[in-house]
This record gives sequence, C-alpha cells and structure tokens, in this order.
Amino acid sequence: MPSILIPAHDEERVVGATLAAVLDGLGADVEVLVACNGCRDRTAEVARRFAPRVEVLEIATASKVAALNAAEARAPSFPRIYLDADIPIRGEHLMQITAALEQPGALAAEPRARFDLTGASALVRAYYAVWRALHGSAPGDVGGGLYALSAAGRARFGEFPDVIADDGYVRAHFLPGEIRHVESAESVVRTPRTVSDLVRIKTRSKRGALELARRFPELWANKRRAGPRLRQKLARLPLRLWPLVPLYVLLQGWIQRRARRQDRARGDDAFRWERDRSTR
Repeated sequence: MPSILIPAHDEERVVGATLAAVLDGLGADVEVLVACNGCRDRTAEVARRFAPRVEVLEIATASKVAALNAAEARAPSFPRIYLDADIPIRGEHLMQITAALEQPGALAAEPRARFDLTGASALVRAYYAVWRALHGSAPGDVGGGLYALSAAGRARFGEFPDVIADDGYVRAHFLPGEIRHVESAESVVRTPRTVSDLVRIKTRSKRGALELARRFPELWANKRRAGPRLRQKLARLPLRLWPLVPLYVLLQGWIQRRARRQDRARGDDAFRWERDRSTR
C-alpha cells in the first residue's frame, strides 16, 4: 500500500490546498499522513478537516527530519512519497509516480517540476530563466518539492540524519539513471516573489549542500561526479539567455558568500525552516 508523507511546520495557509490536490484522483488504498512538527498555528486543525482520508501526527520539535522519521515509523508501507506541504500535486499524478516505483527494479522516482512565477519580480524571473536552463537536464538535478522511493530504494540509507537538505541527502544515494523521471506527473513549485526572499531561500539550499559536502564527503563527491559539469551546462545555455548571465552570477555570488558565512558560524538556528514570506 503506497504512503504519502507530508512534513508540515506552520503551514496553515497552504496545507489545505495541498491536501485537496493530493486527494484529487488518489487511489483509495493510499495512506496520507501529515506530520506536524513544532507548529504554532492551525496546521494540524486544517489537516484534520480531511479526516478520515488523512491522518495527522503531531510532534513538539520543529524539525522536518524529525517529522520524516516519526512519519515513517507510523506509516511503514511502500512505495513512499515524501511531499513538501506547499507543493500542490494532484493525486492522479502521484498515482503515476507510485506506478513507476512498482515496476521491477525501480528505486526512486520524481515528477516534472513546473515553476510558478506568479507575482515574481523581474529580477526573480530573470534569475529563474537562467537557473532553469542550467539545471534539470538529468533526473535528480532539480527538486520538485517531493521525492519518491521504493522499498529497495529506501534501503539505501538508514534513519534520516539531522541535515538541512533531506532531499539532497536522499538524491545523493542515486545515480541519475536510477531515478525514474515521470514526465506525465507534474508538481507545482511556487518561486519567491522578491529578490530578498530568493536570496534567503537559496542561501538555505546552498547551506544544505555545504553541510552534505562536509558531513558526507564521499557520498556528495559521487553525486557531483555523476552529474554534468557547470561548463557543460553553460555550453547548452540558449543564446537569448546570455544577457541575463551577469545578473545570475551576481546573485549566485551573493548567495554563496552568505551561505558560507552562515555555515562557518553555525548556530542553534541551523535547521530552522525557511519559506517565502510573501503572501500568495
């Protein structure tokens, strides 16, 4: 029996829309578990409106990793989809992902990610135009707000470690050829609206990569070797996007410097959730 595990921290604004999408066309035998962690708002209350189809688990610690580990203990079935609470993907698309994982030899699967730039500033749009052209050519190159594993794929690692980038940690265990890209399944990723939110969220993502490289050097090195080099990606960049490259490089430099500075001064907020502060 497939399982969908949704960690959620203070997501009352979006979790209802996500669950409504998830249940649209979802098989009756699929269990859905929302793991509320350290919530100070009405996330759990909103999620419980979808009972009995949705089960809600509450833990006191505000930690996505703790929520994932608790959810796995509560819902041990496979295939298993790990979905962010702000990613509205339709149930029929989730069924296509689970079907891919039920094929012989399947280890991991992902949908096609569509980036929603509604309300984003011109600078944010320019950044994502280049970023999307550079990334996503190989399975596992871009996170679409979820990852999905078969029992054999999940056996590649033990309990989720306390890391910032759980998705990066998981994907690092698979070569691109081991991740099944389900083109007919689409997840919707809402981009930040403002440059400040973009820099803040991308800084956290970069910190996650720095942490993985530091704590799991061999695993991270294998992932880097398996993917295309930046030089190769730049060679494929459409000519129409080259005028935007200086802006992209400037923002990336700002993000990397900020991430390295924060990484060197790791504090108690190292695993604090980050989200787009803008209102949708």
